Amino acid sequence: MSFPKRRRLEPHARRQEIIEAAERLLIERGADVRVEDVVRGAGAAKGTFYLYFPTWDDLLDTIRQRIFEAFDRAHPMPDTANVAVDWSVLLEELAVAFVDATVEMGGMHDAIFHSDFAQRRAIPAADHPVNRLTGLIRAGQRAETFAAVDPEPTARLLFAVIHETADAVAEGQDRQRALAAMRRMLRQSLGAKP
Repeated sequence: MSFPKRRRLEPHARRQEIIEAAERLLIERGADVRVEDVVRGAGAAKGTFYLYFPTWDDLLDTIRQRIFEAFDRAHPMPDTANVAVDWSVLLEELAVAFVDATVEMGGMHDAIFHSDFAQRRAIPAADHPVNRLTGLIRAGQRAETFAAVDPEPTARLLFAVIHETADAVAEGQDRQRALAAMRRMLRQSLGAKP
């Protein structure tokens, strides 16, 4: 029996190949993916996996950070010192982007954010969507765009609305109707103008 010859890759390229294989598999299969699946998908040895990721959680942590970084690159926060910001429009744009990104993640979303891993390794405070939303509400209040609501509990409730909208769209509900209802709830909750 002959085995295919392994390709020689630079360490950073091999690590990247493992990450990308894991992301593909997680999107397709969610939390059912194992190390063996990833190394098979990457064409790497199991030992190679552990050179780059001492534990499965280390790989998932890396993927989670990549998700946040990709979102931030695609949707950067404006430099408020140099640009006037329409906070209600920005909030709605970010909410829609979150819904779309969540749907595109498929099974990876649950594996990264709703599995045992998510319980073992909490999202860093700076990256947590509720904290980000709280900061956005406060900024909108300083600009006198949003009503005088308590930012943190309001952010928690609004994140639940945004997340449920993503779940509804992922389950096949009409995207435009779901987004319209979400936008309406965001505006009404924050006293923003339609």
